Amino acid sequence: MINPKCRTGQGHFYHTLYNKWLGPYSTDTVEPFQFLEVGFYNGKGFDAYKEFMPRAEMHSMEIACIEKGPRSEGKWPWGNFAAKNKHYQEYLDTKQLHCGDASQYEFLHKIWTTEMKRPDAPPLKVVVDDAAHLASHMATTLFFWFPKIEPGG
Repeated sequence: MINPKCRTGQGHFYHTLYNKWLGPYSTDTVEPFQFLEVGFYNGKGFDAYKEFMPRAEMHSMEIACIEKGPRSEGKWPWGNFAAKNKHYQEYLDTKQLHCGDASQYEFLHKIWTTEMKRPDAPPLKVVVDDAAHLASHMATTLFFWFPKIEPGG
């Protein structure tokens, strides 16, 4: 039986789609790997990914947790949606949640070089972009992250 939460009004079938692509990463026997979600929002998806892929080193990026203020000054005017997640501070403290604009090369490069591309880091295998849904932002995600994903990821 299909869980009604998996079937949204937009015709998505998350239970089959995500299991097809992420199922192999959900076992306790898979080698450790890195997972990156672009677009944390309130973290419900991130929490689900963490539970579903116990061997993943988890990372997520979110613009809403940067300093509040005018966009013209590189700030976020609409409030911190990410702070509503009960694990918000833990994710920040453990460097799983990275606050910044994932459509900006400088931010992506900083997170990649300082947090993810460590000598002891497992390979990056999965990137999910569920952020702004703007073509230019999705292109940035594709062109920045695709070359960094390990073969087979």
